[in-house]
Parts: sequence; structure tokens; C-alpha cells
Amino acid sequence: MYTNQEKVVFLRKVDWHKTCVFALLLLIVGSVHAQSNRQPITLQLNNVTIRDFFKEIESKTQFSIVYRDSLINNKKDVSVRVTNRPLDEVMRLVLTPRGLQANFSNKTIIITETVKKNGVNQPGKSRTVTGQVTDAENGEPLPGVNIIIEGSSKGVITGENGVFSIGVGSNDVLVFSLIGMESQKIAVADKNYVDVVMREQSEMLDEVQIVGFGQQKKGSVTSSVASVKGESLRVPVGKLSNSFAGQVAGLISIQRSGEPGYDAAEFWIRGISSFAGGTSPLVLVDGVPRSLNDIEAEEIESFTVLKDAAATAIYGAEGANGVVLITSKRGRAQKAKISYRGEASYLTPTRRPRYANSYDYLSLYNEALVNEGKDPVFSQDVLEKYRTGEDPDLYPSVDWWDVLINDHTYNTRHTLNFRGGTENARYFVSGAYFEESGYFKSNPEYNNNTGVKRYNLRSNIDIDVTKTTLLRVDFSGQYLTQNRSYGGTQEVFDRISRIPPYLFPAVYSDGTFAQHPSFTNNRQNPWLLLTETGYAKTYRTFIQSKIDLEQKLDFITEGLKIRGVISYDSDANFFTSRSKTPATFYATGRDADGKLIFQQIQNEVKFGEPSESNNGEKKIYLEAAIDYKRDFDLHSVTGMLLTYRKNRQLHNEALSYRKEAYLGRVTYTYDNRYTVEMNFGITGSEQFAKENRYGFFPALGLAWNLYNEPYFPVSWQKTVSNLRCRGSIGKTGNDATGGARFLHFPTFTDTSSYGWGIGSSGVTNSLTGLTEGRFESPGLGWEIETKRNIGVDFALWNGRVDITADYFNDDRTNILLQRRTVTDMAGFRQSPWQNYGIVNNEGFDASINLKHNVGDVRLSGKGTFTFARDTIVEYDELPQLYPWLEVTGKRITQQGTGQNPLIAERLFAEDDFDITYDNENNKIYTLKPGIVGSPWLPQTLPGDIKYKDLNGDGILDNNDRVYDPEGWHPAVPEIVYGFGFGADYKGFYINTFFQGAANVTVNLNNYSASFMPFHWGLIESNVRQEIVESRWTQENPDPNAFFPRLRQANMGNSNTHSTFWYRSGNFLRLKNLEIGYNLNRKTLKYLGISASRIYLSGYNLHVWDQVKMFDPELGNAAGGTRYPLSRTWTIGLEFTI
Repeated sequence: MYTNQEKVVFLRKVDWHKTCVFALLLLIVGSVHAQSNRQPITLQLNNVTIRDFFKEIESKTQFSIVYRDSLINNKKDVSVRVTNRPLDEVMRLVLTPRGLQANFSNKTIIITETVKKNGVNQPGKSRTVTGQVTDAENGEPLPGVNIIIEGSSKGVITGENGVFSIGVGSNDVLVFSLIGMESQKIAVADKNYVDVVMREQSEMLDEVQIVGFGQQKKGSVTSSVASVKGESLRVPVGKLSNSFAGQVAGLISIQRSGEPGYDAAEFWIRGISSFAGGTSPLVLVDGVPRSLNDIEAEEIESFTVLKDAAATAIYGAEGANGVVLITSKRGRAQKAKISYRGEASYLTPTRRPRYANSYDYLSLYNEALVNEGKDPVFSQDVLEKYRTGEDPDLYPSVDWWDVLINDHTYNTRHTLNFRGGTENARYFVSGAYFEESGYFKSNPEYNNNTGVKRYNLRSNIDIDVTKTTLLRVDFSGQYLTQNRSYGGTQEVFDRISRIPPYLFPAVYSDGTFAQHPSFTNNRQNPWLLLTETGYAKTYRTFIQSKIDLEQKLDFITEGLKIRGVISYDSDANFFTSRSKTPATFYATGRDADGKLIFQQIQNEVKFGEPSESNNGEKKIYLEAAIDYKRDFDLHSVTGMLLTYRKNRQLHNEALSYRKEAYLGRVTYTYDNRYTVEMNFGITGSEQFAKENRYGFFPALGLAWNLYNEPYFPVSWQKTVSNLRCRGSIGKTGNDATGGARFLHFPTFTDTSSYGWGIGSSGVTNSLTGLTEGRFESPGLGWEIETKRNIGVDFALWNGRVDITADYFNDDRTNILLQRRTVTDMAGFRQSPWQNYGIVNNEGFDASINLKHNVGDVRLSGKGTFTFARDTIVEYDELPQLYPWLEVTGKRITQQGTGQNPLIAERLFAEDDFDITYDNENNKIYTLKPGIVGSPWLPQTLPGDIKYKDLNGDGILDNNDRVYDPEGWHPAVPEIVYGFGFGADYKGFYINTFFQGAANVTVNLNNYSASFMPFHWGLIESNVRQEIVESRWTQENPDPNAFFPRLRQANMGNSNTHSTFWYRSGNFLRLKNLEIGYNLNRKTLKYLGISASRIYLSGYNLHVWDQVKMFDPELGNAAGGTRYPLSRTWTIGLEFTI
């Protein structure tokens, strides 16, 4: 009971009678409001009285707060920052250190004093402990941290400088808590000073989810969205696209080359959904379409992938392949912070091709001749000269890889960031430098090595012009230089794989340049091609700018605002190259004095004038939008209407590329339990005629938060801390074909031989005229992708385990393609374009995040999994004789060899033949009846590849080739996954991450000229060491040999596309390992540094796979004849002042 001297105060003027009536009504509908004390609340308060804190709670909830003045008099002020935290948690963390507690009764909160436990902190048994609490991210002091003695109500709050002082006993444990930060417990023991570093709760960082054209509360998101912080993408690579393999669920990424400046990874969202092109995701940087490889990871705040229709339909015609949203960092209202990160890296190839020496090469050539019934051409005496290397000029044995390629190289990166501002103006400014040199050996007079140097600059400024007007001004730029040999990188690798080791050395011992005796562009000295033919350089400059103006319209209605965006980007490239030809020779022997006798192959041509060219483009992006966001009691409503226009102008085209769209979104959430979202996009494209130019793409999303239901079992809440179900369906579009513009227009070609008559000598009266090329197609329309998604989000044990899982099923219809089956008799000069084809894409993706503290050790873990399988439902093909020839019903394989593979059963064995003997006791092989031989060989012999005669007609031909053979997979993995673990102990930490791929096939022989021995004859070929080590021979007829019976002329049987050369491309890679130490902040303060760390990291350290010859991620790479991927060791330093 309250005494007459005590006054019951309501922060709003509350009438007791009305309160009682209201409470009664709440009892009637108690099942609806039983969880209201768990409703989320957002606060940003600094040093306010506890009364003001109560007022803020009342203004943001439906609760009235009742208390006695005497309870709150002289209580310390409140500082709190929280986003979407449960109300009861907020009240507990604020009130407990002040000896108070909140008692919820319907819509009333009654404040009472906390009952103290007996025997705790008895007077006269305490001493004083002092200390300071700081923020782990920036080293700043943390005011308003609640510090209580565990098991009691005694506590204090840190001051403005984060300092505290509290009386404790020797056995006490201090509990440090601040809403939005991870709580800590520290045993006092004999400590007199405690230095505490608090870290932001990871779940708090994700309370706001980036979505298309805006943000949403994570609890109200109905779509399938995956996000990672920019810090997760900071790895020692040149392109951002190489950093997110396995990091983001739903994203499939593969890197096909490690060449500096040309090493961008290919990536898809939820697989490849079309066989006709146009499968690349839309990438937006700060809301503007841009390349993701133009931004430094250090500049990124968040990286978000939008996957389903509810997330991407708002992008209309550009959302069919998914959307990537990159948000750069922005300024904060804080003291200026300067951050530096420097890295130096040591790179080595993960794997390199191995080639035979001259002795083995020529011995295998002899063997191939013998295998075909011919005599060997190289005597043992000659072979022995190559083996011993008695004359390296005339009997060389050159490993062209070793001659041309260094075993290591380097890269370096430096970034410098400035971040800070006031309440009215905030800034983030970043500068970065990256340099990487290639593995090639260089000419001392000029740089022919491949390499890249890149300079990045970014400035993001936010200005509160008024209390309701926000102006953002963003600017970024890049200057990049790239260097290559004049012949080109791939040309060098092709020559390595096609020039034999025995013909000539790189340079003769007297310094004379050697050259191929039968010189052509394909037959030339790889060393001279790399180092003595010149160089090529690229200079790239781009400028990106954006102005964003946002005006609140609360005077019309609360939560209403308008905004406008204008962006201008300019990209310019300048190319220059210089070439020369050295005087080259071929040594045919030695004279009586032992000097080399030369035959001249090429005359010298000195450097001439540089060859120069350039190109460029400019892009203008305009956007205007009306946004609405407001909460009404238990109802939350958001809405948006937006329009944009894009204009892209190429330097060599007068007519710019244009696209415009109109879109909208409405989201409604009730009591943080039920959410419905509807959005649409209307996009116009120049690809289609006026009648079909605009496409309408709607989507619907639903979400149900079971955790907030009143009937959610209380007993489960200790285990399950979040449980949401989601579902969406909608349509997106695509107009990208990879073909010409304005496909609906006809084209015409000039001709000077259009005959108007026929005479005795043929056509007469030929006149100049026009012939039709592509005919008019006014009926062309949008590709339509119908996306369906079902997902679940749940967390366990207070967020220690956080899991998201999604199932998707998408259908792409009306695929834009050029017809394959229209007969020439139709009279078309070109096959027509048409909407024809259907692809289904189905799969599953999931992610898991783990965290747990064991004493002073903080443990963490994460994992992602993506499975995406496409099926061609409708394909432009004629009826096939056999089902295995059909493309319809199969996957998009992307093996890309021009013909389907034969099914290799095994190598022919002697048991497959009837064997007789000639007069010299040589075996004569005749295939047994019913066994089908090779059509490419004059005689099939043991050791040749045996193929399956699928139709049983006794003939191997194209009717036995299979599209998408069983047991093998496409060239792009259907499964991508990643998992990692981390531990942090008193500043020391270790993080590791593994990344893998599965359901992927690699074809070793997709380019036989660079793989098959003696493909172009003896003088234009090379042999892999794997063939030397494992091949079928008459002496060792190994049925499991790597290579079949060697041949040098009749190679069709081995060379044809077949599954014999298929290998599982599955791999597991130790992607990253980092060990580091965060330096002691107390020591750093004396140096004026708030935070610093040093670290050692390894990248691409090891790969487990079945390919072995080369890194499996290179894919169908001509047996690994590509610039290699790199294993990288990096030492780094990072500090903030």
C-alpha cells in the first residue's frame, strides 16, 4: 500500500478507472497480448533521467508505468542504445543495476524495489575495484554500461569516460551488460583494476536487413536474403568476386584464372537458369548498377544477396538472375578515427602442369610408332644424348614451364580510412592501393610480365541540412594499370603445352636466340614469345558519383518521406602496345671448331611506334521515390513507390542504351508475428516492339513468427530463441540475350549481285540491292521466371545457434533464343529469334552461425550449403531417335566441346580378341564377334579405349553419344559449400575456413591440341608427365592406366569427346587460415592508438580432389593450360588512431 506521503505518478496522466476497465478488456483478449512484454523496442538515449526513460517507453508502447517518487529519486541517469530488443529485456537491464524491477500486469508496468539476498555484500567486508569499459570496434570508452555483482542488486553504471568504481568482496563476480553488446562476467579475486572490452552482439548487427531499394526490420522480411559483413570478404585477392565462394548461401562462385587483373570469378545465384544466355546477376553498389570488382572490401559495410521473387521482383526485368546489393561504409557521429591496414603477400601456384623431358618425350614417340606397327625413328644412342644432356644446344631438354615461370610472386595492399563526424555531418573517406605481379620472367629492358596496379578512392558524405532533410554526396574513383606480354598470356601457356622439349633451348649457350625450325605463329619459341616480342598496357580510369536527397514529410503524415537520386559514372580505357621481332636462328650442328652452325629463321625488327586505341562509356542513373513507414500500436506498415531510368552511352554508338521502370512495395506486420509483403516491378526494354515493351512482374511474400505467438511453449524458450517461417511466389523477367539490340527490327544487307534475269550464261542484269537478314519479330517478349520459395529461420540457446534454410523451385519460360530447327526451305536467310524454351531450377540453400563462450575463450563457427539443379523442360530440337540424344529433360551441362560424349567402358584387353600369329610369331588381333571396334582406327588393338554401343547396331557413331551422361555432372558445380571455425582468447585469435564444390565434372581433354600427345605431330606437341608415369603399354597392359595405347597418327579414338577423360571436379579447399593478436589497448593508449592487430594468414592453402593434374577449380582448362590459381601467405598490420 502506498502511504499518504507517497505519490503515485503516471508519466502519462492515467485515470485509474479507465486503467481498470482497460485491464479487464485485456484479460478477455489475453491470448493475443500475452507476449506484449516481449514486443521489440528501439531506443537511442544518452544521459536522460529515469523519468524520461519511462516516458520514452510509454511513447513507444501501449504500457503505462506506475511507480513511487521515492524509488527513483537520486537514481543515476540512463544511457541506452538498442534496436528491436524485447521490452522486458530492456527494462531488466536498465532497472536491475539501480535496484529496481519491472512487474508486468496486462498493459501496466509497476516499478518496485528489488529484494536483496541475505549475506551478500555485507557492510565492512568490501573493497573498491575500479576500471574502464571500452568498445572493441573502435576503442572508444563506453558510458552507461551496467555493472552488477552477480547474485545481488548492487551495481553501478560507467560514466562518460567509461570509468567505474564499485565495492566488492573477494569472491564476487562482476557482470557487465549494455544493451546491444555481449555481456561479460569477470571474477574479482584479488584484482583492484579491471579493464573490460565489450563487443557488439552479432545478432544486433542483423536487426536491420538490406533489401531492394531500402531496409526492413529483419523480423518482417518475407523474402530469401543472405548477408555478410564486409570484414568477411577481406582476403588477399585482387577481385572482390574471388572472396565470397562458400561465404553466402545461394551463391555459386568459381574462379577460372589467377592472372592479375583478369582473375574475376564467375558467379550465379542459385545456379544457371537458362541455356540461352543472360544468366548474370544484377549488381548494385549503393543502389546504383555497377561492377562489384570496382570496390575494395575495406569499403564495404554489407554484402547482400537477394534470391527469391519477394526480394527480386521489384527489380522487374533485371531480377530473374538474382540481385547482389553492396552497401559501402558511411560516416558516424563520433570523434575522427583513422584506420590503416597494410598487407604483404607471397604467392605460389596451387598446382602446375608437369611435362616430360626430352628422353621420355622421344621414347614415347617411338612407342607410339611401334604401337601402330611402324619402326622407331630415334635410336638409343640419340636418346642417350638427350638423357645425359651432353650438348644442351643440340640435344636440349627444356621444361618450358620452369624456363618461363617463376615459382613465386608478390602482392601488396594498403588501405587508409577516415571516419567520423557530428550529429549534422558525417563522413567516410577511404583510399586504397593494390599491386600484384605475375609469375612470368621478365625482359630486363621492359616489363613483359603480367601485373596490375590499382588505386581506389571513396568519399561518402552525409549532411543533415535540416532536421528533416538529409543530403548524401558520394564519390569514388579508380585508376588502374595492367601489363601483359605482347603475345598475350593464354598464347604463352598454349605454346608451353605445344612446343616439344627436344627441338631447341630457350637461348643458345652463346646468347643466340633460338627459334623453331618450322616457324609459324603456332610453332615458335615460348621464351621469345614471352620476353622478346614486346608488351601491352591498359590504363583504366573511372569516376562514380551519386547525390541522394531525402526529405521527411511528417507534417503531412508521420513516417512519410520522398527521396531522389542522381548518379553519373564515367569509365575510360586506353590501350597501348609495342612489338618487335628479334633475329632468331636454329642450330643444325657444330663446325670443326665446335661452334654452332646456325640457320637464320627471322630477321630483326626493332620496336616501332606504339599501337594505340581507346574506349569508354558513361552511365546516368535517375531515381525518385516516396517512402512510408509507421507503427500503429501492434501494426507496422511500410510502403514505397519508385521510378528509375538508366542511360548507358558507349563511345562508338550514337544511340544510348536505355531502360526505365516503375515499382512499388507494401509490407504489413501485425504484432511482430504475421507479415505480408506485396511488390511489383514494371520495366520497359528497347529489345521489344512497342506492344510488348513493358513487362509487369508481381510478387507476394508471407512470414509467420511462431516464437512471438502467445501459445509458444514457455518451456521451449530456453532452447528456441527465434522461429520464423517464410514463403514467397512471384515473377521476374529477363531481356538479356547476348545478341544484337532491337531484335524485333528487321535487318538488311547490301548486295551487288541480285540477278533480275537468267540467260544462256547464267544470271544476268545483276543490280545493287538489299537482301533481308534478320526478319521482323514484333511478337518477341520477355523471358519470364516464376520463382517459388519456402524458408525457415530459427535460433537456439539465446542465439548461440542461428540457422536459415530455404527450398526454391523456379521456372524460366519464353526463353529468348535464335531458333535451331527452322529449315532453310522456309526462306529465311537467318534463323529467326523467338520466345522458345523452358528451364526449371530447383534446390536448397542454408546457412548456420555458431557462437559460444567457454571462460575467456570465445568460440565461433559458420557454414553454408547450396544445391541448385536445372532441368531443361522445353528445348528447340527435332525428335531424336534415342532418348539419350535428347536435350529435353536433361541438365545444362556446359561442357562446350561441340559434340556429346561417348560412354567409355574400359580399355580393350586381349580377351576381347581372337589372337593368331604370323610367320615371325607376332600377334594378330581380330575382334571377337559382337564386340564393336573403333571407326577411327584402321585396326582396333588392346589398350585402345572401348566405347559403349548404346543402340546395339554394331557401329559407333553419333547415335551412341549421350547428352548429360549418367554418373557425370555439368561443368559448373551444382553444390557449393563452406564452413569455418574461430577462437579468441585474450587478444589471440585463430580463424579457419574451408570451401568446397560437388556435382561437377572436369574434362581433361576439352582442348586436345594442348593435352593430347603428338596431336599436331612430333614438332608441335608436348607430353604430360602423368602419361609418362601411367599409360597402357604392351609390357604393362594396365587396365586402369591414366592414358590408353599411345598413337601418333591414328588418334581419333583417343581424341574424340568421351567420358574416358572425365574426372570428378569435386573438391574441398582449405580456403583461409588466419592467426593474429589484438594488441593490448592499455599499452596502445600511450602511443595514441585505440586498437591494433597483427596477423598471418594463408589463402588457398590446400585442395583435396581427384583431378590432381591441375587445380580443379580451373575447370575445363585444356588439361590445366591456364594461368594458375595461387596459394598465398600474407602478413598484415591494422591499427586505428
